[in-house]
Amino acid sequence: MATKALLPPEGEPPVAKIRRSLGFRLEWLFQNGRLPTDLQELADCIKEDGNDGAHDGTLTKNEALDLRDFTYSLLERLYTAPKRLELAASRRKERRSAE
Repeated sequence: MATKALLPPEGEPPVAKIRRSLGFRLEWLFQNGRLPTDLQELADCIKEDGNDGAHDGTLTKNEALDLRDFTYSLLERLYTAPKRLELAASRRKERRSAE
């Protein structure tokens, strides 16, 4: 769900197939600079492990831990880090205006 919000509005590229499929969507998001490239290798592993878990039911504990780590890193990058920077900038602005 978090990656869907990174796509342009409906009616603009990418095509529906990319919007529906996490694997295709991740590839498009990396190619178009919507996700940090340093997450790409882990994302590829997650896509493969997630498919195995969803379709074959063969997800191991280590693969589940990798899924958790990617999810944490992705959400940290998308939401937590930008909000921290926004709050820091706000505090700085308040300090500067109080002088």
